[in-house]
Amino acid sequence: MTQGEQGEANSGRVTLKDVAERAGVSLATASKVMNGRADVRDRTRVTVSEVARELGYQPKRRESDRRRSVLIHFDTLTSPYSLQVLEGAEKAAHRADVDLLVISGDQTSAGLSRAWMAEIASRGVEGVILVTTPIGAQHAKWSRDLSLPLIAIDPVSIDPDVKGIVTISATNWEGGASAVQHLVDLGHRRIGVLAGPADSVPARQRLQGYHSALGQAGVRWERGLIEHGSFSYEDGQRGAERLLRLAEPPTAIFAVADTLAVGALRAARQAGVDVPTQLSVVSFDDTMIAQWTHPQLTAVRQPLFSMGQVAVERLLALSSDPELFAHPFKLETRVIERESTAPGPAASA
Repeated sequence: MTQGEQGEANSGRVTLKDVAERAGVSLATASKVMNGRADVRDRTRVTVSEVARELGYQPKRRESDRRRSVLIHFDTLTSPYSLQVLEGAEKAAHRADVDLLVISGDQTSAGLSRAWMAEIASRGVEGVILVTTPIGAQHAKWSRDLSLPLIAIDPVSIDPDVKGIVTISATNWEGGASAVQHLVDLGHRRIGVLAGPADSVPARQRLQGYHSALGQAGVRWERGLIEHGSFSYEDGQRGAERLLRLAEPPTAIFAVADTLAVGALRAARQAGVDVPTQLSVVSFDDTMIAQWTHPQLTAVRQPLFSMGQVAVERLLALSSDPELFAHPFKLETRVIERESTAPGPAASA
């Protein structure tokens, strides 16, 4: 409780929190009613207004003047992935006339603790968007306790028992399968994969798509063709170097992120392996760097801009009506064919 609220409590003045508790709504919802916002159900508006009159509540000027805001949290802001998600979120926030607060992982050394979430809620922020952040059951509980909606974009891990948190992602499994199917259609049968972190949900789903496409083509996958690591450019290069040093190296590589694919291109160039005549490379994400490489990358495009937009839109909807059904959103992926893939040995034969 702030000093101002403590003073009001001691003086007997009715606060907005009193109104919210009596009406059985969140503090954010009560604030919207008092501010005359349109994104509140009529029944809720009537209930809160009647309670406010009964209690003799008098709104303070600072409550009516306060601008709406949402917060988006990234693990890092140094990747093209994050920048494209942020661009979509900013567009949606501008359209809704709300402030978008941006914070990255290195600014939250304490992690996503309850204290951090409580501090965000106390500032009147309507909700939090977590990008590529691990989500546990405790976060869902804190979200309910604090009336602070959470949206998770591509959570790197999520407890299967978590309820009440909207997740937004691309069709990772289908995208991984389509990437490998593209290579299979070109005649490749020995396909390596830069699989990213083993504990990342999106990376695992893309790897599952790789297995499925190979299985559909009647190709047995080999453990030696799968390289795990981080999503970094450096790990992409190291993983590709190991694959190219195999006694029977792959004729194609599927990288589950653009950054990994860029590392693979460098490894191929240093090994004297021409892309795409000797090695085809397909990436996942299709950020701006996919068109900056030489050759330009064939990539699975996930709609990162739209993921940021949808996150803000759904967060505002949940803030207005916490009872909305919190179902996951999966946005469609598709292969964008460019210069880094070409027919493989089987096609040539």
